[in-house]
Amino acid sequence: MKKTPDPDRIRYGGLILLIFLWICCHCHTVFACRYNVRETGFVDLGDKPYCFYGYINDNTPEEITFRFNQILHAHLIDCNIRAEIINADQQNDHPSMVYIHQWQIQSFPAAVLVSPDGQSLVVTIEKKDEPFEKTLRSAIDDMVTSAKREEIIQKTIETYGVILLIEGANARENEQFHNAASQAVELIKRQMKFMPKHILHPPALISLEPASFEEEKILLWSLGLNADDLDKPHAAVFYGKARWIGPLMKGGEITENNLIGILSIVGADCECGLDISWVQGTMLPIRWDQQTQAEVFQSLEFDPENPMVKMEISRILNKGYSSYPGVPSGYQDVPGNAESFSTSYIVDEEKTHIRVLKYSFAGFIILILVTSFIIFIRAKRRTN
Repeated sequence: MKKTPDPDRIRYGGLILLIFLWICCHCHTVFACRYNVRETGFVDLGDKPYCFYGYINDNTPEEITFRFNQILHAHLIDCNIRAEIINADQQNDHPSMVYIHQWQIQSFPAAVLVSPDGQSLVVTIEKKDEPFEKTLRSAIDDMVTSAKREEIIQKTIETYGVILLIEGANARENEQFHNAASQAVELIKRQMKFMPKHILHPPALISLEPASFEEEKILLWSLGLNADDLDKPHAAVFYGKARWIGPLMKGGEITENNLIGILSIVGADCECGLDISWVQGTMLPIRWDQQTQAEVFQSLEFDPENPMVKMEISRILNKGYSSYPGVPSGYQDVPGNAESFSTSYIVDEEKTHIRVLKYSFAGFIILILVTSFIIFIRAKRRTN
């Protein structure tokens, strides 16, 4: 009489088979890097801040000194600007005194904003016929926020990154470089499917017109530009926490190839072998409050403020060959162009397939061994 197969054993064996097939197909993801370069840009690893030095002297009224200090600390919460009040008569050896001499400051109170990259800017905190508190609050607001900076922040959260095109006086040049940037965005969009991690939206292109230069004076200054002496188009790439990555491009340097060379780094795997220690670029002076952080959390699906995440990102970045040297002074050739970008992502895709095949093969071997073991045990039971 033919023996009827045990349905429970069939279901049990089938379940084991499905489990190991799933492991076979997906175990490679366990070994992949959890982050791409874009995501690391949202993690604060103790970035060097901007410094706001408020200067007083022995003749400054105590009320002014008190309000100066109070307003600074109240209005610079959630900002990447560190404030300090300096008494110029009593702290002659303070490092910030160099800016008093540099700018020949003789009237107090006064203030200077210093970038992590070294440039400084006198901030007007006193105006004739205007209360000191009102002028100071207005100056602080101008330092930490502007229309374009808010747009950059929003787009770096929502998209792959941002190309900021600063227009010049020549309309034809503006159109030429706008087209180059648009083509770079389009190529990145087409290549995003080959990238190690999915990013929902391609880079955004933001234009800054000359009519807005005055209200974007701090943004331009943070890029090393003077709003009052700017006639040629410039371009910069931002990602993550409004970080500036790569060189500032001017005029003919704004090409599709150069933009792609920078943008390709943003979408790369954080452990793809690149020297990414320099990509933790200088942030714009911004306000990054809890609401903004919550938007990032929702977008990334992990908390960039989590200490464990910071520890892991720090470990990854420390694999780089050197520490971040600051924003490059002057133009440099960027690593890659349109052709090499396409090639590099085809190569990356091939590497990914090889990695998938390698771990899938390992899973398949495990499956065979487990299946053989089960068959052996069943055969032994039958013989007994």
